[in-house]
Amino acid sequence: MFLLGFLSLLVLQAKAFSTSFPDETIADFSVNLYNQLRATGEDENIIFSPLGIVLAVGMVELGAHGSTLKEIRHAIGYEALKNGAEFPFMKDLADMTTTEDSQYVMKLANSLYVQSGYHVSDKFLQLMKKYFNAEVENVDFSQNVAVADHINRWVENHTNNVIKDFVSARDFGSFTHLALINAIYFKGNWKSQFRPENTRTFSFTKDDESEVQIPMMYQQGEFYYGEFSDGSNEAGGIYQVLEIPYEGDEISMMIVLSRQEVPLATLEPLVKAQLIEEWASSVKKQKVEVYLPRFTIEQEIDLKDVLKGLGITEVFSQTADLTAMSDNKDLYLSKAIHKSIFEVNEEGSEAAAASGMIAISRMAVLYPQVIVDHPFFFVVRNRRTDDNYAYFSQPMPLEKEYVK
Repeated sequence: MFLLGFLSLLVLQAKAFSTSFPDETIADFSVNLYNQLRATGEDENIIFSPLGIVLAVGMVELGAHGSTLKEIRHAIGYEALKNGAEFPFMKDLADMTTTEDSQYVMKLANSLYVQSGYHVSDKFLQLMKKYFNAEVENVDFSQNVAVADHINRWVENHTNNVIKDFVSARDFGSFTHLALINAIYFKGNWKSQFRPENTRTFSFTKDDESEVQIPMMYQQGEFYYGEFSDGSNEAGGIYQVLEIPYEGDEISMMIVLSRQEVPLATLEPLVKAQLIEEWASSVKKQKVEVYLPRFTIEQEIDLKDVLKGLGITEVFSQTADLTAMSDNKDLYLSKAIHKSIFEVNEEGSEAAAASGMIAISRMAVLYPQVIVDHPFFFVVRNRRTDDNYAYFSQPMPLEKEYVK
């Protein structure tokens, strides 16, 4: 397994919602999360689920009062809404993660753990069930080994046994009052699968010009494709956008690739919610040669650091007002963890794969070539909704980003 120097942005869009909600609110918050993670992540890879984080923060918001509540609503962008108007929308999001779709599987594990002895109000428990289909559990954090084992089993059971060892005993102690656990798992098969016999070892060039050997998949087919200009000479002017659909055509992966001589960082300032929608509406279906690495990305994010960077600070301090959750006035959020795992292989987003062979000609070609052999980012989105609820999975330095 080799460390890669590419950036990945996971974006999940909601299906159709029964509630009206300003599209730009969550989209802008998602981009802000991305920028915060990039600012703290230096040259690390990034993967995150805005869908998961928005719901996780919503669970805490449900228990907040006073200035703590105002701080959360301001950071996310709910201030223009009537108090509580966001929760029916979040219910739609939570329902989306529990729907079994024949074409793909998405599992979201959200849970709150409260120190034993802290009373949790019945009303809060009812609203948690209503809006998030989630429960609150009392545990004794001083028994940190047992608590870690218990949480890890719960996360495994709620992510098809994919996400393991989510927390460790070191994450908890006698001073832990409230812990937020948030994990997401997505599985889908490509509409047009890559043939394993065409996969070969290939050189991937990182931004520092060093190379690593990776398994590179190949296929030629009809995909949505476009070339765009960033309007600056410094960035080389042109970058490629390729959209590869999963089975059912509802969910797709959108790959954004700069020219090989252009560092990915030069495109980062372009990442805005409006631009992602522009890419989606501008790409055209045509025949393309695709060379895509087979890889697995795993990242754990300390949401405490990220959310504090966005202005949500009080909930993590002893001045937190979580009296809508509990009558214990000294309750505050001690730990908040988000973890995502994403795998790309010949079949789709998860499965075993084989090896094959690749021959690339960069000379005269009949069709556009997308050769993902240098840093890139990708977006996983819902193609069928007209409502642009762009949930950018929160980015943060990937400690376990690798290629199989």
